[in-house]
Amino acid sequence: MGLFSRKAIVVPEEYVTFNKFSADKEKLLCVGGATTECKHKVETKLSGCNKDLKLYYPKNQAAKIIKYWLPMFEIYDGHSAMSLISNWIEKNNYVNTVSDKTTLAVKKDINRAAQKFNFDATSLLQSADKVKIYGAFDLERLGYIVRVCFSVGFLTEDQAWNCLEQLWEDSTEHFENWDDYMVSFLNGQEELDTNWYSDTIVSYVELKQNQASLINRYKLT
Repeated sequence: MGLFSRKAIVVPEEYVTFNKFSADKEKLLCVGGATTECKHKVETKLSGCNKDLKLYYPKNQAAKIIKYWLPMFEIYDGHSAMSLISNWIEKNNYVNTVSDKTTLAVKKDINRAAQKFNFDATSLLQSADKVKIYGAFDLERLGYIVRVCFSVGFLTEDQAWNCLEQLWEDSTEHFENWDDYMVSFLNGQEELDTNWYSDTIVSYVELKQNQASLINRYKLT
């Protein structure tokens, strides 16, 4: 280890023990899993967090999340957290469609991520030609926000699971498979011109290549 190397982060055993769930709960963590893997890995240098409900924040990071990140969504406590989550779920749009320009941009993002891992993107590209809505943009973001809010104490465990269950039900209602779902997320990111965790597609491709990942274990049906 070099002079300026960072000390490896060790997740406390209580987090590891807590984040073991039965299949009926574990499958719910598919929603928001790719974004969780992307965002939380950047923050903590920890992999595998897509399977976690309770995210581990080393040192003072949880306090920073509460002070700087959650207020961007007008989340300051449990009440405002539930208000935002409920509002996004209620008002999510599965009707508005994206432009051909957006579809082309999404396909470029898919190809870029696929090339990075030598991944066969045929199915994702077919989904890009088929899926024109962007309802999964809010579903995927909420899947991560719910985890964050629970992890910093703004939601109870029951509230978190109830929210994730609703997100799962909405996902299964509107999308045939995870590729369709991910394309819809990318559609929203591109159509709304936001860089909301642009590497989510990279994390998704990584998860697709891992046979033990949740999205490979639990089909969106």
